[in-house]
Amino acid sequence: MGKFFNLDSPFVQFMNRVADLMILNLLFIVCCLPVITIGPAVTALYYVTLKMTRNEESYIVRSYFHSFKQNFRQGLIMWLLDLMVLGIMVLDFSVLNGKVPGISDPGTPVFTVVRVVIMVVSLLFLFTVTFSFPVLAKFDNTIKNTYRNSFLMSCRHLLTTVTAVICWAVVFLSGYLFPRLLILHILILFSLAAFGASFLFVKAFDNYIPKEEEESSEGSLEGSSEELTEKPAEGVLEKAPEELTGKPAEAGNDPAGKPTETV
Repeated sequence: MGKFFNLDSPFVQFMNRVADLMILNLLFIVCCLPVITIGPAVTALYYVTLKMTRNEESYIVRSYFHSFKQNFRQGLIMWLLDLMVLGIMVLDFSVLNGKVPGISDPGTPVFTVVRVVIMVVSLLFLFTVTFSFPVLAKFDNTIKNTYRNSFLMSCRHLLTTVTAVICWAVVFLSGYLFPRLLILHILILFSLAAFGASFLFVKAFDNYIPKEEEESSEGSLEGSSEELTEKPAEGVLEKAPEELTGKPAEAGNDPAGKPTETV
């Protein structure tokens, strides 16, 4: 019985993980309350869960706010851009479906083609957004290149993209269809969804982080000749290339840090 409650026992490690996810979930919800900060909040959520999948996380609260502050500007801008694109798509669908007063669907082939095109664009937008915040959490880059690489990764790792979309769809649909489950959303579901998806994101990102002992062609994205270089260990300051601004390292963490992308 004593071994069951030993600090190294699977049961205790499992309960510690659950506790960490509950703390992370609460931090995420609190940081999402202003709504405008959802982008940085999601980025920080993935920053921690990506580390948790490799058991590289240190203090949950400190790591979360380190990423929240570090990626605040880019995460905020990307979130506002996502909202703008989403609003345009909703308006387009409203016009094409005759839900805007004074505009009706003539039933012409042109309207049908436009509707199909918008649906395809919306799907690609969803795929890109699914990867964009995890990519921002993992790699240093400009907003333009973050979106570009997110699009390429989402197409290349389609199974990861679809699985991540399903994870988050289950979370939101369960809250909408079963309001009694909202207590689970408050306790753990958001961080649990990110944690589950992070196992697949980590495997996808490993293809773009060159190994120290060998040079691999998988370190570059398809359609791009530029490679990804791993970020220096946290706590070690190195001069970053002119085209990139290295993010400051989080003090007190393990050497496996957040890589830098030169795309």
